[in-house]
Amino acid sequence: MADSSKPAEDQAQLDAVPIQESGEPLVDFLALAPTTKLLLSPHHPVFEFPRVHLLRESVAKMVIQAANALPNGLRLQIVEGYRPIQVQREHFKHSLAEARKRMPGASEEEIQLEAGRYSAPPDAPTPPPHTTGGAVDLEIIDENDERLDFFSPLPLDDMRGAAMESDAISDEAKKNRALLRSILEPTGLTNYADEWWHWSYGDNGWALRVNAPCAMYGPIDLPADALWVGDLDKLPASAVDGEF
Repeated sequence: MADSSKPAEDQAQLDAVPIQESGEPLVDFLALAPTTKLLLSPHHPVFEFPRVHLLRESVAKMVIQAANALPNGLRLQIVEGYRPIQVQREHFKHSLAEARKRMPGASEEEIQLEAGRYSAPPDAPTPPPHTTGGAVDLEIIDENDERLDFFSPLPLDDMRGAAMESDAISDEAKKNRALLRSILEPTGLTNYADEWWHWSYGDNGWALRVNAPCAMYGPIDLPADALWVGDLDKLPASAVDGEF
């Protein structure tokens, strides 16, 4: 049985995975193969940073395939794909603060470990998954644009329900997670076990999960012509200055 007190993936093992960059480009997953069954969420559930609708080309094709596999009346909603490193730094700061709230009295080492469970450390040898364009956070919505139940009776931000195989969630939530898995796994995307919403291909986490000899995606720069959704004034200052 896995030790639930530790992250599902060991940082040292992730860092040991070599990267052979494929050179595959970032593409607009909304424009690659337009379908009414795939969309970008209007809002991030936690952060107000603007987002881009970019993924590596293979990953974009995978999420389109998954969306088209959903039953009528359901759609696949992307919360976030590619993320610049400066935004990742802000995500990690938030994760550190949340870890300190959950673990009063814990050592700094324990806090760093807990924070890294839910947000990749920006300065580790392993590039944070979202900065490679190989990772995507997603959910399923119904015909009324309402998210399916993935976490009841807990609130979305209760980490007791974050792990894909959490026993703290309802049967309905488990059923919907099983649906999510059933459309994503056949495409080649793999799940990070500590977060039901986080899936990836080609990055270090994917390589570790499938025993690949190397990752295919390293960090990649944001294209100069990328289209943003949201208020650019809420980007970290260094990102606004173009230092991605």
